[in-house]
Amino acid sequence: MLRYNNPFIGRYLRYVVTLLVLGILVPVVLVETQLWWSLISIIVALLITFGWDTAMYQLSKYKAEKLTKEGAQAMLPAIMPRADWKGFLVMTESYILFVPHMHKTTFITEWKDVHSFDVEGGYMELLYKQAFEKRCIHFIIASPAKVREEFGKRTNEARLEVEM
Repeated sequence: MLRYNNPFIGRYLRYVVTLLVLGILVPVVLVETQLWWSLISIIVALLITFGWDTAMYQLSKYKAEKLTKEGAQAMLPAIMPRADWKGFLVMTESYILFVPHMHKTTFITEWKDVHSFDVEGGYMELLYKQAFEKRCIHFIIASPAKVREEFGKRTNEARLEVEM
């Protein structure tokens, strides 16, 4: 089994492998004999790399807008480690939700119910209020700086940056 540190490296590995194999290797081999197959191979490589991510982004945006009846203001790639689901952390005007790629949306809460958050490296811990108790949920996020910025704007929580 291949182990790596960055949980989002699978996407970049897919980019590299498909572009190398379908975008370069197959067209170089087939260009002299079958020009059409080499062009089709390049188009398939582009569809696999960028088309899949665009389709998942648009699907997640559509699901979030249908659930909240609001437009998405920020969407960040994230992973919910509890279920090992990949998806997008979507932030609207009054809601925050996690929209997984191929599963049902299980986390949605209003910004007023967010009690606190903590971002450490690529891990985010979110403490929110639900039915008279506080719950905690964890995410692995792609861009911690963007999350700090968005949450800082919306939660009105004073944060001190600790530099070591």
